Amino acid sequence: MRIFATFSSVAALAALALLTACSGGGQQSSEPSPHGTAALTNSTGFPLYPNATIVSTRSFTQNVNAHGAQNGATVFDAGNGTYTGHEVIAATQGTFGDLSAWVSKVEGAPPSGYTAAETGNNPDEHSQAQRYGIDYAAFSRKADDGRHGVLVIVMDPQRVNARFGAVLGMISKYRSLPAMMRQPIDDEAKSRIGMTISEATAPESPIGAALAALSALQSKNARGIVVMDATKR
Repeated sequence: MRIFATFSSVAALAALALLTACSGGGQQSSEPSPHGTAALTNSTGFPLYPNATIVSTRSFTQNVNAHGAQNGATVFDAGNGTYTGHEVIAATQGTFGDLSAWVSKVEGAPPSGYTAAETGNNPDEHSQAQRYGIDYAAFSRKADDGRHGVLVIVMDPQRVNARFGAVLGMISKYRSLPAMMRQPIDDEAKSRIGMTISEATAPESPIGAALAALSALQSKNARGIVVMDATKR
């Protein structure tokens, strides 16, 4: 199944950092205080969907070692090396259709200082993603510390979970096994969702970012926005 393999032109390696965020590897996170005294702020600086509520913020340092050529712009498109950045997850009562329209509008008219990134030449990528409750856009911006890649993903957690929930429990077990022992889990996932765990969490696919965000959104009857900003050091 090639559907998410085609997304390399949009979010290659974004899933890698966000999935690492879920496991805590190489990440620092900032969550709401139990008493609500520390309001979360948008550490990426990219304007969020109107009236969205931030539910999670993270800063990270990520070592990127991609194999093969990258195709198109991504948050890590400066090549292999060490990146630092910020990730924000927000929730909104807007519909997924509203969010998709917002992403399209922002991509056509980016905020001041941002440039829409080239997202490849597959005209079916967005329609393929939307069927699974995901849409996205990539941007870049220049700052004193260098050029930043920015990835914006919107999602309907219920639709994503309906499609991929059956394999979420397999992911931690999958990561704990040596590569030579992962094939049976990949085979089981393939039979359930049409792709292997390695494909679903691969850097070529923004589905990994959506899966990573589910834990922050699972208790909310809302749609989600994930924004990631990264620069190479």
